[in-house]
Amino acid sequence: MRLRKLVKYGIFVLILVIGFCFTAIARGYEIPPPNQQVAIAQQTSDLMLNTLFAALTQEFDETTAQNVEQGKQSISLIFNDQNKDMRLVGTVGPLRENDRPRDNFEFQANALAMAGQAYTSVQKVDNQWYYRRSIPLSNFRAECALCHVNFPAGPTADPVGALMLRVPIKK
Repeated sequence: MRLRKLVKYGIFVLILVIGFCFTAIARGYEIPPPNQQVAIAQQTSDLMLNTLFAALTQEFDETTAQNVEQGKQSISLIFNDQNKDMRLVGTVGPLRENDRPRDNFEFQANALAMAGQAYTSVQKVDNQWYYRRSIPLSNFRAECALCHVNFPAGPTADPVGALMLRVPIKK
């Protein structure tokens, strides 16, 4: 009788251990990347932001009322819809449908951007970890109103959306 009780107890403990092992293995695939790798992705994101801001500033410096259509096309080519790693996102029209927030991060980031706040997160998207960030945008240059005819003459502090950046985190 005692042996039977001991065997049942052993089987119960074995099932618990196996269950915990499978749970740990399943959760192991969701372990976020180490802080060092996140820091490297953040530094890459900083470099990317500086590069994009320099390109946008150059574009603004060269866009005039005479070449505004070329300026719009140039910006659209830089922020190509096929590039998921950098996007201009907003809800202030006029917008193309693909310039609206697409996922939970972008919805939250855009809402915060409209209050002037940046947002960052480390997220797994399609089995790849990313450092994601948003930078709030305002009507910060007079040239903004050349392309966005609904904007008041700038510069103003009016929030208009966010620049979304996404950098893959390498393990």
